[in-house]
Amino acid sequence: MASRNGGRQWDTLTLPPTIRRAVRLLREQQGISAEELADASGIGGEVLEDLEAGRLDPTHDLLADVADGLGTEPSALVTLAEQLSGRATRAGTR
Repeated sequence: MASRNGGRQWDTLTLPPTIRRAVRLLREQQGISAEELADASGIGGEVLEDLEAGRLDPTHDLLADVADGLGTEPSALVTLAEQLSGRATRAGTR
């Protein structure tokens, strides 16, 4: 299946485990089912289920497709995941 991000290919990303929680949280806040998000993202329902269950490490393409289905950017998902894991840092600190 073609990705909606210009066909670019990236390796699996190193993301906080809370990326699954970020996806589910935004999906639930928008009041859409997993099936609706999978359809909007152009991915299979089993792929989304595995992502939300933490059984799948997403590629950049997959993260971009899911973010698109949620109407947001991949960076927003990563930022939310970092906030959920407590890994986010304050501006100007490392």
